[in-house]
Amino acid sequence: MFLPPKLPKVAVLSTAFIMGFVIDVFSDSYGLHTAATVLLGYARPLILSLVSVKGGEDLDEISIKQLKLGRFFTYTGFLCFIHHFTLFYLEAFRLNEFIDTFGRAFISTIVTLLLIFITESIRSNPKKR
Repeated sequence: MFLPPKLPKVAVLSTAFIMGFVIDVFSDSYGLHTAATVLLGYARPLILSLVSVKGGEDLDEISIKQLKLGRFFTYTGFLCFIHHFTLFYLEAFRLNEFIDTFGRAFISTIVTLLLIFITESIRSNPKKR
């Protein structure tokens, strides 16, 4: 999600695959994380083109400072929800649990966005520490 915007798609998808695979190996989840992170890597340029003027080519990094607050949370919110929904839906793999899965993904997205905001505020204000 926070890889450099100018990174080639092959590098983004390869990084997503490796990261998801490593998580799957250590959590014994049979490819769930790999699928979710590769989908995240695939959707990243599409969401970036929605929130950035030139599809991310004008950005040096993904941060609140570069994208401003609204666009940053639109970007991270969409990508977090896509990742969480994919992960939880593949885990449940039942349509009769759709509402529960949607709720879990939504709540996890809110918590993740809160943690991202805290991390981003600490990272972007090194002078105030």
